[in-house]
Amino acid sequence: MRRSFTREAVRRRAPTPRRPEDRHITTTTPTHRLLPHPRDLVRFGPHDGAHRPAARVAASVLAPMVVLALIGHVEWTPYAVFGAFASAFGRGLPRFQRLEMQLEAGLVLVACVVLGTALAASAAPVWLLVVTIGIVAGITSALSDLRRWSPPGPLFFVFGLGVTAFVPATGSTVAVAAVVAPASLALALLASLAGVLLPAGRRALATVDGRRWRRGPRPLDGRRTVVHAAVCLVASIAAGLISLGLGVQSPYWAMVSAVVPVVGTATAGQLVRAGHRLLGTLVGVGLAALLLAWHPGVAALIVAFGVLQFATELLIVRNYGLALVTITPMALGMRALGGAPVDVGALVAARTADTAIGVGVVVVVLLATHRLRRPRPEASV
Repeated sequence: MRRSFTREAVRRRAPTPRRPEDRHITTTTPTHRLLPHPRDLVRFGPHDGAHRPAARVAASVLAPMVVLALIGHVEWTPYAVFGAFASAFGRGLPRFQRLEMQLEAGLVLVACVVLGTALAASAAPVWLLVVTIGIVAGITSALSDLRRWSPPGPLFFVFGLGVTAFVPATGSTVAVAAVVAPASLALALLASLAGVLLPAGRRALATVDGRRWRRGPRPLDGRRTVVHAAVCLVASIAAGLISLGLGVQSPYWAMVSAVVPVVGTATAGQLVRAGHRLLGTLVGVGLAALLLAWHPGVAALIVAFGVLQFATELLIVRNYGLALVTITPMALGMRALGGAPVDVGALVAARTADTAIGVGVVVVVLLATHRLRRPRPEASV
């Protein structure tokens, strides 16, 4: 029997083009598939000059930590680091579009840090913190989709709000956060401007899958934006309340794990990220235990954080699971900067449990809402 090569058949066989917001997902599973192929967990994307943005982000995060160590206030590090994370946005974009995106996302990050510190200072009940973080997860998910932020999703905002909301604070600490976070954002923007001086920083256009792309208006998929926001809100609050019910002191880690996979257009790709989150964190907490058991001093911790942040940015687009192996020790090691003793065993056990809770909850929600995110079939002519 002769094969039919009609236009319709070719269109059905053609892979679904990857959108700019899906660049970091290393799965090639079509958007209509429910389950990914296991090999997607170990798939590597191209290097694509990752050392340049990795150096920029690492410098942006390292600089405020060094300054705080020199002035004797390393306990302010959580307020500085999340402002500096604005440098992670706009990767691969032309300089002005990158700065615009970093400024937008950075201002939201600063607002999350100040809000979290104010909540901590107000001694609000923990359930209220969980609900507030969940609401912010939904809002920032919608903002990310509407403004086409890259990396997409509410991860940094939920993480920044969660960490600062669970760090003990007073009224004066809120003022500190309101100064330190914008200052670290300013340093991140300066680092991004410095990158413009390099030849690679003067590209006129970014490329996505070999095609040139500008950040500009595009038809808005309102349904997917609403579904993403709803999934982030419901999954994060459910994960936080479950963690709280099980007696975990800081349930924000479960909430972060619940929002991480909710990016992209394909359920299969989201499930790959969920697998990366679980497996990468499990290995990462083991590495964090080794780092904290070593009892390094402040200077050694800062150097280690700089190396880990650089490694994370090298891997984040190539394989998200491996990036988690390097970023998790940094996230857990922040507590040691304040000088307070850290119960390594309890910390590792809590973060492992929270990750399992968050990933489990979001997988259930993603599977339940799969049909809502499927592309609409083209109308027949």
